[in-house]
Amino acid sequence: MNTQGTKKILLVPLLALLLILVWSRPLDTFAEEHAEAGFKRALVTFASARALNALISFAQEAEVGVQIGAGASIKPGAVLDPLDDLVEQFSAIMLAATLSFAAQRTLILLFSAWPLGLLLSLALVAWSIQRWRNRDAPWWLPKVALALLCLRLAIPVVALASEATYQLLLNDGKYQEAQAQLQSVEEPDAAGAADEGFLERSRRWWAQGADIGKRISAVKAQVQGLVEHLTRVAAVFIVQTIVLPIVFLWGVWWLYRILAGMPLFQSTRRGAGLQRY
Repeated sequence: MNTQGTKKILLVPLLALLLILVWSRPLDTFAEEHAEAGFKRALVTFASARALNALISFAQEAEVGVQIGAGASIKPGAVLDPLDDLVEQFSAIMLAATLSFAAQRTLILLFSAWPLGLLLSLALVAWSIQRWRNRDAPWWLPKVALALLCLRLAIPVVALASEATYQLLLNDGKYQEAQAQLQSVEEPDAAGAADEGFLERSRRWWAQGADIGKRISAVKAQVQGLVEHLTRVAAVFIVQTIVLPIVFLWGVWWLYRILAGMPLFQSTRRGAGLQRY
């Protein structure tokens, strides 16, 4: 069998495989599941960050009025300001990570919709027919077919690759410990605190014989103990939701350029058309 006949035989199963990937959506299903899992994981961490921020804010409200000279007040909670800034930055990172996972889910649904699938199928079939008949397809047809294919599969492939990298390299014991520590954060005396103002909470503290200085020291020690965990969790989410998607998308673009330059996706019709002018 000659080389041309072999290419024709291989073209049919290749086309069938591509159409199955487009319409049966196996990659999209797995990608949606992993994006949903990542979204929930980021959302829980974001909620833990907000709880930690509420804990610090609650401690910062503690103010002991002590007259010094013409009159001033001492705010023991002010020592928590640097830690409060760190937690605020961590919360912003986790919000960005949550939005990144949500965007992945939305893009997967958008690019798996039937209009794009239909356009891709028509382009692939038209290009394959031209190749089967040994005819030179229009110069733009293979490029369009390849571009639509990359566009259709890029987001699920990137989502799956990022999740695989997370599971294999990032989801280690230290990260799980850091997540567990963050999720264990609870505001002291949280019962009823949501409906109480500062005066009510202060009266309850004093009624319980609370030592505000000791409370603030305890909060500071707790937050300082979480600094390493905050940094570790933030680094993992930054890598998974920002760095890896950019790297893998660049890889898809690089692969497209390589494939577009192969003889299979080249056409001489454009060159012939230019020669006529």
